[in-house]
Amino acid sequence: MPTPLRICTSSEMRELDRVAETEYSIDANILMENAGRAATQILLEKFPNAGITTEILIFAGKGNNAGDAFVVARRLLCLERKVRIFHVQPVQSYSGATASNLQILQKMKAKLTYLEGSADLESYFAKTSGPFTIIDGLLGTGLRGNLEGIFYDAVEMINALKCEEVVALDIPTGVSGDTGQIQGASILANLTISFGFPKIGHFLPPGATRRGELINVDISLPPKFRREGDKFLLMKNPMSTLLRERDRYGHKNSFGHTLLLGGSPGRLGAIAMAASACHKMGTGLVTVATWEDGLEALTMKLPNETMTVPIRLTGPEAESYKRNIPSYSSIVVGPGLGMRTDGKALLEQLLAVYHGPLVLDADALNLVADYQLHGHLVQRRAPTVLTPHPGEMARLLGCSTDDIRQDPIGSVQKAVKLTHSTVLLKGAATLINSPDEKLFLNHYPNDGMATAGSGDVLAGMIGGLLGQRMDSFQGTLLGVYLHSLAGDYAAQALGHRSMTAADIIGNISNAIKDISSTSELVLPVEGRARLL
Repeated sequence: MPTPLRICTSSEMRELDRVAETEYSIDANILMENAGRAATQILLEKFPNAGITTEILIFAGKGNNAGDAFVVARRLLCLERKVRIFHVQPVQSYSGATASNLQILQKMKAKLTYLEGSADLESYFAKTSGPFTIIDGLLGTGLRGNLEGIFYDAVEMINALKCEEVVALDIPTGVSGDTGQIQGASILANLTISFGFPKIGHFLPPGATRRGELINVDISLPPKFRREGDKFLLMKNPMSTLLRERDRYGHKNSFGHTLLLGGSPGRLGAIAMAASACHKMGTGLVTVATWEDGLEALTMKLPNETMTVPIRLTGPEAESYKRNIPSYSSIVVGPGLGMRTDGKALLEQLLAVYHGPLVLDADALNLVADYQLHGHLVQRRAPTVLTPHPGEMARLLGCSTDDIRQDPIGSVQKAVKLTHSTVLLKGAATLINSPDEKLFLNHYPNDGMATAGSGDVLAGMIGGLLGQRMDSFQGTLLGVYLHSLAGDYAAQALGHRSMTAADIIGNISNAIKDISSTSELVLPVEGRARLL
């Protein structure tokens, strides 16, 4: 698989900057200049009249983020744009490359204002009505705790202006680069230009709602840095290489046989949708097993090509049912299964006798949590994929849903260690973590997919890919990406409000055609990648 786009925590990005300077002799001035040049170029592409019909107000705070802002200010002044710079630290407190760029602005007689407190800024806005273009270089990833003092006041006053042109450098001030949490208050940006690599906080709510359009720019970091991370963004280019060519001379047995276990009276639609999605992935054979009291009703809901069997845990046919389990190339358990008393026995039997790839979703995850079957997952030799939403993840880990939302990455990593499984935490930003600690983030937010059955469809899609003998982690990544892409097609055709899980299934074929077409490139403006 080609190298995907790396994403970082704030501390990881600072360490990469340090290594670039100390081990590769890439001076901090070079990195800062590259960041400021790219940001200026993008700013003027997006807002060509900035500094002509507006006054550009540049807010410079601490550290390198202030230095990037000073470079942007200089370059805009050189283009004879109207620029005013507010800095929140005394001139003498800046150091290194940041101080050097501030000194250039002083020599250019730039309009520089030191904000000791909020009064000076309030006075300026009382006298000047704009219009303004705002450049946020207050903190970037240098955020530590909640905003206070002039930082908080400046953010609140900037937001109160309701400007249509607000650009954040690296990440909006007040948004944590590690968690996406808002630390007291945050800049509400129309455009965010990130440097080096995107930060995790760009994609996780609620911070992701504060950044507007996100464009990442390369600042000439060594290419080795792209390959060394353990966190990546799920994008079309790497995913398109995972979709295998099919054998034109193959037969149905060549493309796997997936078993889906689930469904119970009143909840049969879940397993039916999972089965339909599994078929759409190109699986050769699909069988659905359900409790005997729901089998007849379920048969009426399934595609004609789906085979069915009753779940047999006791009685004369139980041994035959058990003997057939190892013959499937993948198994999906959970959609609509219900929390029956014999659910524990069903799951324990599967974990004991099945040695192929297993996808646990919905009630299968709740059974693991209720009966503390985590150790059974650890003992499996074959791959296991868990697909919880935040509530199911909280039950698996024995914590609150708020704990999961506050630290989704830490939660996924903990679940991987606890179960030795590939863990997929569903949400607007879906996280997929492998047992060897590689994490991918899928960021294609689509509120239309927040609908009953969407997760069942995803489980069926992943099960279908694993049944075709794909690597379990790569199959999970591809399933998640295609699920998002199918959802986008459904939303385009029907609107976010009106689409249903069945519409996602109906657009799986469009998603597969799309991913098979020419892939987008991760262009380092100097390379740039536009990230939705």
